[in-house]
Amino acid sequence: MIDRAYCRRMARYNAWQNRSLWAVMEPLSQSVLTDDAGLPQGSVLGTLNHLLWLDRMWLSRLYKMTPPPVTELEAVDLTATPAAWWAERFRTDGALRMWADTLATVDLHGQIAFWSISRHSDVIVPRDACVIHLFTQQTDLRARVRQVLGAVGHALPPTALFLMPEE
Repeated sequence: MIDRAYCRRMARYNAWQNRSLWAVMEPLSQSVLTDDAGLPQGSVLGTLNHLLWLDRMWLSRLYKMTPPPVTELEAVDLTATPAAWWAERFRTDGALRMWADTLATVDLHGQIAFWSISRHSDVIVPRDACVIHLFTQQTDLRARVRQVLGAVGHALPPTALFLMPEE
């Protein structure tokens, strides 16, 4: 269903979208990003920290990267400031791109076993479904953040995949 080219494109898209979002966030006050915005994880930064945590968790399962140093419940506080978030986000996006660049399509086949935090049990599931979930989860959580930032008047860059710059 998916292949290395899909993963490489989506890893590039993820990094592009995070850079674009950072360009919007960087000039904002910390309170705009840390005050409760009605998101499931509270603030914009809390939601982005949660996404950063999720990406690291998936990379620990798919790429043998070290899992995040905090639990899911502590994920909203993974980084304390927007600048710290961006530094960690940049590193994680690089790891995600490295994973995608070193994949063989065969690496996407078969099953993967891990402890599911959402199901509170061990699971064995198709590896390709987990990869698709990784990328759709990123888009979903960024969309929630974009909705909050747009609602308070911040201009947002495009998200259309076909508008992604070539490298």
